[in-house]
Amino acid sequence: MKLVRRIGRAIESGIVGAVTGTVALVSRTIDGAIGLVGRLSDRLDRRLAALARESRARHEREGRRQIDPISLK
Repeated sequence: MKLVRRIGRAIESGIVGAVTGTVALVSRTIDGAIGLVGRLSDRLDRRLAALARESRARHEREGRRQIDPISLK
């Protein structure tokens, strides 16, 4: 009977360890994905800012005024 309990505890410990490891792996994967999305978002923001600056400069060179995107005036 003691042997059966020991085997049961060993199996239980193995399952708990596997679940804990899986949760840790999933957590690290999610953290990595969040970091990647943040970096890509920053890169996109920089590109959009550069495009806006180029557009403003082109409008100034051509003597046109910018349209306010909120009021459309």
